Formats: sequence, C-alpha cells, structure tokens
Amino acid sequence: MNSDQIKLIEETLDHRNSKIPVALIADSPWIPGYCGHSFIDYYANQQVFIDDNKKIIKDFPEAIFIPGWWVEYGMTAEPSGFGCPMCYYEDNLPHLRPITEDLEKAREIFGNIHTPDPRMDGIMPFLLKQHQVYQPIMQAEGEEFYMVCARGPFTVASHMFTVTQLLMLMMMDPDAADVLLSKTTQLVIDWLKAQLETVKTAKAIMVLDDVCGYFSPEDFQTLCQPYMQKVFDAFPEYRHFFHNDFTSNSCYPHLEEMGVHAFNFTHKEDIAATREMAGEKVVLMGNVPPMLLVNDTPEMVYNTTKEIVEKYIAANGSHHGLILSTGGGLPMGAKKENIDALIAAVRDINKTL
Repeated sequence: MNSDQIKLIEETLDHRNSKIPVALIADSPWIPGYCGHSFIDYYANQQVFIDDNKKIIKDFPEAIFIPGWWVEYGMTAEPSGFGCPMCYYEDNLPHLRPITEDLEKAREIFGNIHTPDPRMDGIMPFLLKQHQVYQPIMQAEGEEFYMVCARGPFTVASHMFTVTQLLMLMMMDPDAADVLLSKTTQLVIDWLKAQLETVKTAKAIMVLDDVCGYFSPEDFQTLCQPYMQKVFDAFPEYRHFFHNDFTSNSCYPHLEEMGVHAFNFTHKEDIAATREMAGEKVVLMGNVPPMLLVNDTPEMVYNTTKEIVEKYIAANGSHHGLILSTGGGLPMGAKKENIDALIAAVRDINKTL
C-alpha cells in the first residue's frame, strides 16, 4: 500500500473517512493467472512475483490490495511447520496432505507433535526471507507492508487432520482437540510475531479462518472464540483484520468481543443484517459476490456493487464503517473489466458523499 491508501484505511477503521475505500484480498489464486504466469513461477521466481505485484497496482491504481505484496504459497506456510506433506502444481494452488486421518490415534499423534518455530520450521523461514527481499523494492515503488497475515488456528488444524475429522475430534474428545488447537493457536501467534519482527512498517494483522464458522453461535462462543481471541489479544497495538467467508453468521455477534476491527465476510450474508449483528464498531469489508467478477458483465458488477453500497448506507445511516470488497478473496479468473466496474461504482457513489 502507499501512504495515501494506508491513511484512508486508518481513517475508515476510525469511522472518519470522507470516502469509501475499495480493498480487495489479492493473492496467488488470482494474481499469477491474471498476469499470465503459472503458480510455480509465481512462487519460485522472485522477479515474476515482483513484476506481477507491480502490474496489478498499475492496472488498478484506485484499489487497495489487501494485504499487498502478500508473501504466501497458498495455505502451506503454517501446516508445513507441523510436517504436512505438500504438493505444488503449475496450474493450481498447492495441496496439503493431512498428517493423519485416524481419529483413534489423534490424541497420541497431536500430543507428541512439537509446536513449530516459524524462524526454522517448514517453509516459513523462506517466506520471512522474502519479506526482507521485497521491502526495499516496495519502498522504491512508494509502497510498504501495512499488514502481516496468518491462517487461523482452526484452518491450520483442518489441514493437519481434515475438516471433518477435526470437527469430530472436538465433539468426541475435546481434551485431545484442545491439545491440537492450543498448538496451532500458538503457532499462529508466533508466525505473526516473526513476520512483525521482519516487517517493521506493519500496523495491522490479518487472520483468515473459515473453519471456525462451521459451528453454531453458542458453540462458536464456547469452542472457538477463546482460541481466536487469544490470537488477537496477543497484538494489542495493531489493527485486527479477520476473514471468514464461510456461509454462516455464527461468529458475527462475537466479533467486537474478540477484538476484531475489520471483518471480511461471505457475499451470502445480507450486508444490512451483518451490520446489525456485528455491532457499530466493527468495520465491514464486503461483500460483492466474488464469482461475479468471473462470470458476469461489467454492467452487472457495477449495478450489484452500487446496490450493496446503497443498502449499507441506508441501513447504517452513513457510509462510515464500510470497506467495499468482495465477499472473500479475488477468485481465479476475475476479469479486469469487471474489477474496473466494481471500482467505478464506488467512485460514483463517493462523488455523492
């Protein structure tokens, strides 16, 4: 992000922005394909990564890319520290194989596994080094790292054990599940801290966890919130972004208590209803349907974006508390003309504020 974009995001988080920002979660599902490169080239060739991130900024100067120059290899960073096998492909995201799918052996396996050190375990040390390499290049472009990111404790655990097995373990053997989730929670905290030690410009953290959305509101509060809140509580001096685009609103009433400042949520939830559930303080980051940018026309994208923003303003009484985004990250195949239409819709609304 450049300094003007950071200023606008900060003002928006404080509910004192004069215009609505457009902020899009951009990472490897979208960037390499949009720029005409394979996934492997994007991950392995530093010049490709640099050129591709420069290109999207040049092509969409009015958009704020979240987190911006995101150093990630799909979802492999955190689980790799626990020893999850990884598979990489030219034409798709990396795939992780679970450590075990044996529910009966989970207590023993996860009880004996060590909590990784992100400075030396898995591929995380390589990502930290890439942060160091890219910072001076970004600064020469007038950009800097505003935030660092981590997958949340439940998402990390789900790659170690599969989602289904994790949910079963939490219900059948909560003590064993706590052993696993305590370790993944600690890794998330340690991984964010290691990135912050490397990235001195960061003012925010983002935690991405869809799996904790699988629970009912009551179960979320008792089974999930303590782990998620521990992560956010570990960073009192930073802004807290939370991504959960699972098709459930179970976490929405608990966001403020968790310490979330900005929330990226699914397009399948009504933005006016979400505003009411989340409370007044949490800034909503949403929620244009992502696949609209792949499958529909610029006119449809423009009209849908405008309708969402107008609905939000009518429900909220003002434009404050909104970062216009997609209801999730930019998907594979999102087209330039459709992203331009989304930006144009917000630009036109901002003229009326």
